[in-house]
Amino acid sequence: MASDPRLALALKYQHAGLNDEAWQAVQDLVADPHADIAVLQLGVTLRRASGAFDDVAALCRRLLQRTPDSTETWIMLGDALDHLGRPAEALAAYDEVLNRAPAHAMALNNRGAVLMGQGRFAAAAGSFQKSLIADPANVAAHINLGVAEVERGRVTQGLARFDHALSLAPDNADARDNRVFALHNIIDDPADLLAQHKRFSAVSTKTRIARKSQNKIRVGYVSPDFRHHSVGFFIAALLKHHDRKFFEVFCYANVASPDAVTARFQTLADHWRDLRNLSTHDACEMINADGIDILVDLAGHTMGHRLDVFAARAAPVQLTAIGYPGTTGLECFDGRLSDELTDPAGMPSAEPLIHIPGGMHCYKPATDAPPVGPPPRKKNGYVTFGSFNKLAKLSPFTIALWSDVLKAVPGAKLLLKTKPLVEQETAAGLAARFVAHGIGAERLDLRGWEPSDRGHLGVYSQIDVALDPVPYNGTTTTCEALWMGVPVLTLLGRTHAGRVGASLLTSASLTEWISTTPEDYVAKAVSLQAPDRTGLRASIAASRLCDGAGYTRDLETAYRKLLV
Repeated sequence: MASDPRLALALKYQHAGLNDEAWQAVQDLVADPHADIAVLQLGVTLRRASGAFDDVAALCRRLLQRTPDSTETWIMLGDALDHLGRPAEALAAYDEVLNRAPAHAMALNNRGAVLMGQGRFAAAAGSFQKSLIADPANVAAHINLGVAEVERGRVTQGLARFDHALSLAPDNADARDNRVFALHNIIDDPADLLAQHKRFSAVSTKTRIARKSQNKIRVGYVSPDFRHHSVGFFIAALLKHHDRKFFEVFCYANVASPDAVTARFQTLADHWRDLRNLSTHDACEMINADGIDILVDLAGHTMGHRLDVFAARAAPVQLTAIGYPGTTGLECFDGRLSDELTDPAGMPSAEPLIHIPGGMHCYKPATDAPPVGPPPRKKNGYVTFGSFNKLAKLSPFTIALWSDVLKAVPGAKLLLKTKPLVEQETAAGLAARFVAHGIGAERLDLRGWEPSDRGHLGVYSQIDVALDPVPYNGTTTTCEALWMGVPVLTLLGRTHAGRVGASLLTSASLTEWISTTPEDYVAKAVSLQAPDRTGLRASIAASRLCDGAGYTRDLETAYRKLLV
């Protein structure tokens, strides 16, 4: 087979970066039950590049029948199984390597990544640490360990890992992105956040390109989160309500693992484009060929973003919105969509601020949300405060503030639910932080992940009052709580991330739950009267927060002004 012209043609296509064409050329050879190992290895390489992980797994298993001790093949199989959402099998594949070579740095790093996907961040951190003992210069393991530390609430330790990764690889984009994103959890100074973003952001250009002449305004939305993700709750209504007489909607998806929600998003777009595996140049060429007038980033520095495309100036007008809690630090954007409360005039920002009247968010509640239940205080005889925010947001200030709330309300308990709390080590570490402020562990109800959306939302029925963290507020969690009839207390901060809670409550016409000082926050927690929960859901549904049509009209007005 080595001399087969189809193999030669496949290699030629592969060298040119035409992986799909290469796969077509070599398919018959790969299907041969007696295919050479080299042919099977080429097939694995080509299918990995195309994201066809079912094929990758099948080809790896065929290779392992020939070479069962191949470390490289076991690692590729584990990677494919992880992408396919089969974590137990992926862990088993990596264990095959580690049984033979317990200090294999890549297998340990990859195994840790699978554990993180399961919410087992403490176990993942242990795997990354072992990887770094084997290979102290492993940049990916330093970054992954940083992510694991941040996710279990150890933000300072996570930042130290990102800094170490940058000392080894100063241009590493993953380390930069994770570092600036994590800073929102501990910095309450907008000027400092801007400076940090400018320091670590890639070079970009302000130069605008010409708009093509066309009847409709073509808007492109770029996101890795057209999937089951919190961002989806804030873009679905927008895509649905665009006025198709005047606007044509393109979605540029960089979704690593499409799901059923991805399929629903496809029905909301006039045109769907897949950016996976496209270079910056090729993505820009696609966007230019589509004649996009306004290109909108929905990710900022979060995982899977395509800020590279914006930095290369892919469209005449470029905006950033929603999916990131503040400035990107990039000068290639012509505006950042926000509102007067979240980003008041004068807020430090690399991008010009564009204020959307009524608020920058429009929430589309889950269609399968359970009915609103009565306040649990009536049954329990005590108040239950709660938060479902990530542990990274539970800053030292937040722990102290919530401890003051519990001290001010005798007998009250605090229910915290988030993925990492499935691990006893993480839960014990969090409890210890409250104990240090005089709050006994018996007043805490710490819970891990709920597998279904309905089950997750149902836990809100066990909370009387939701508490917003500082300096990084909740967004989806705030909207979920309100939809489930639970009042939310927030403290107005100084940064975008610390003012989103106030913006959401203002859009919902619930400004009485906004505090301006820590003392006011505690006082409101003590005096807050339980609302009519069913009535609260009805008022939220009728408010600007859920007015998809009105929000979209205001956004379209802003778009038109940018093209004048």
